[in-house]
Formats: sequence, structure tokens, C-alpha cells
Amino acid sequence: MIVMKQFVKRNIEMILVAGWFMFIMTLAMFLTGCADPKQSPEVPSPHRLELNNSSKYYDQNYNVYMLEGCEYIVVGYGNTRWGSHKGNCNNPIHSK
Repeated sequence: MIVMKQFVKRNIEMILVAGWFMFIMTLAMFLTGCADPKQSPEVPSPHRLELNNSSKYYDQNYNVYMLEGCEYIVVGYGNTRWGSHKGNCNNPIHSK
């Protein structure tokens, strides 16, 4: 107990600065941490966009491949390349 009193006596300024710093940081977190309730969440567009030869961005880097009767689209190049099964695949197994 005596050691603690001596520590506080020697370091009172540092303790007060640290306390005020923690108070200000906590207050700043509460004031800036909440989202603005007036902002409405983003609503996805009701218009469906398709990428094909007649679309606005038809010259973008994409290819359509057939694999075992299903159509797949591959977009991009290098490390950013990705692919997916096409939603409008013409394979008759999807019309069941």
C-alpha cells in the first residue's frame, strides 16, 4: 500500500494526463462511432444488367465458355480474374 502511494505521488501528472486522454478518446469514439440515422441504406437497382455484345460495355474483358453443356463467364485478367456459371445458361437441365 505504501509503495502504491509513493508511485501515485511521484507520477500524479502522468496519471492525470493518461486519465484525460482516455476520457477524450472514449468521448470521441461515442460521438463518431454511430452511423447517421438519416442515411438510408443502399437499395439495389431493380434493373437487371447483362453483359453481352449489345451492352454498353461490350468491349470489356470477358469471355463465355461451354463446359459439359453449361455456359460460364470469365471476367478480367491476371490476379483479378473471376468466373461464374451464367444465370441464363441454355443447358436444358436448368429448365426443370
